[in-house]
Amino acid sequence: MFAKVLIPTDLSEASFTMAERVGEIPGVREVVLLHAPRSAGSSPTDEDALRRMQELVQRQGFPVEVVVTEGDGTGVPERILRTALEAGADMIAIGVRDQGLLRNLFSGNVAATVLRDARVHVLIVPQSAGDGSALFSRLLVPTDLADPAPEVRSLLKGAAGDGPAVLLHVVEPGRAKAEQEAGDQLAALKNVLSGVGRDIEPLARVGDPARTICTVADEIGVSLVVIPRIGKRDAAGAAPLGSVTSAVIGCVKQPVLVLAISIRLDIETRELRSEEFGLAEEIWLDYHELKADPGTDRIFGVFADGTLVSVARCRRHPDGYEVDGVFTPARFRGRGYARRAMDALVEACQHDTLYMHSVRNLVDFYGEYGFISIPESDLPPTIRARFAFALGEMEGANVQPMRRAAGWFRR
Repeated sequence: MFAKVLIPTDLSEASFTMAERVGEIPGVREVVLLHAPRSAGSSPTDEDALRRMQELVQRQGFPVEVVVTEGDGTGVPERILRTALEAGADMIAIGVRDQGLLRNLFSGNVAATVLRDARVHVLIVPQSAGDGSALFSRLLVPTDLADPAPEVRSLLKGAAGDGPAVLLHVVEPGRAKAEQEAGDQLAALKNVLSGVGRDIEPLARVGDPARTICTVADEIGVSLVVIPRIGKRDAAGAAPLGSVTSAVIGCVKQPVLVLAISIRLDIETRELRSEEFGLAEEIWLDYHELKADPGTDRIFGVFADGTLVSVARCRRHPDGYEVDGVFTPARFRGRGYARRAMDALVEACQHDTLYMHSVRNLVDFYGEYGFISIPESDLPPTIRARFAFALGEMEGANVQPMRRAAGWFRR
C-alpha cells in the first residue's frame, strides 16, 4: 500500500524526524528523499545534511534515491508533487515543526499546499507529536458507517503487537435517536471487520464532526488519525479536500494520514417531477431566487448520490419556449454537471424552437447545442420582455439573445 514513500526535506529537524520514523510506515520498501531548495545551488552544509538523512534511512534497511530539484520557476510544492508523480510514489510523508502550520490550507505553506493538492496518500507528522508509540499503533478512524474502503481495511489488518483502531462516527446535533442508531451500525460494522487483525473499538459521539474528531484524538491518546481526502458528502464537488478533512487538519495535534481514496458516485440525469421543483428552487436561491411553475416549466437536473447538483429549465411562454435557470452551485462546479443538464434539456425539447438570454461568456457553450446569436428584435415578445429593463442595450447587460431551431439532438 505504501511501498514507495517520498520524503520532501528542507533539511530541518522536522524533516529528520520524518526520516527517523519512515520505518514505522507499513509496507514501505523504498524511499525517495527530495530536496527542493528555493534558490539555485547547494552549500556543503546542505550536502552533508542530505547525506546524513540518506544514511539515516538506509540504516533502517531501505534503499534510498536522492533527488535534488533546482529552482525552475515553479514553486516548491509544485516540484514536490511533480516528483511524486514521476517517481511513482504511493505516499508523500512530511515532517512539520508544528501541526498549526496547516491550519490555513491556502496560506502558501509548503506542507499545506502539498496536502491540499496531492493525489496520493499524504502523511503529516509534527515534530513534537508522539509519546514514543509507533505511528500506526493506535488509530482513530472516522467513519460515515459505509463499508470501509480497501485502503482502510488494509490499515486495520495491522501487524502483530499493533494496538486497536477506534472507529468513530460523529452524529451532528439535532438528530433524534441518531446516536443510538449509529451505535447499532457501528456494532454491525465491527462484526463485519472482525478478524481483520486489530481490535476494533466502536465509538459514537454527538457534535461538530471535525471538532469532535480532534477532541476524541486528544482524549484517547491516538498515535495517528486516518481520514479520507474526500468524504461522501463532498465527493460531488470540486474541492481538493473535503470540508471535514480540511477542518480536522486545522485542529488536530496528532500525526494525520490523509488517504487518497476513490469514491464512486451514482450520477443520474433526468427531468424533475413537479413535486421536486422545490429542490430546484433551493439551487436557485443563489441565482436570482427563481421560482418554478409546474404549469409552464420543464426542469432537468443532475443528481449525485441523490443530491441535486445542477439544473436547467425550459419554460413555455405564450409565444415560444425559453431556456433559462441553467445553474450549478459553486461547490459543485468543474465536474461537467451543467453540460449534463443541458444535454437532457435539449434532447427532451429538441422538437421546439428554443430561445434564451445567454450570459455573453457562455455563447460558445450554448453554440455547441445549436444555439445561434440573434438580434433582440428576433425574440418572441413575451421572452424579450424579460429583459425590458435593458432598453435595447443587451450588450451592456452582458446578455446575448440566442435561438435554437427545432431539430435533432442526441447526447
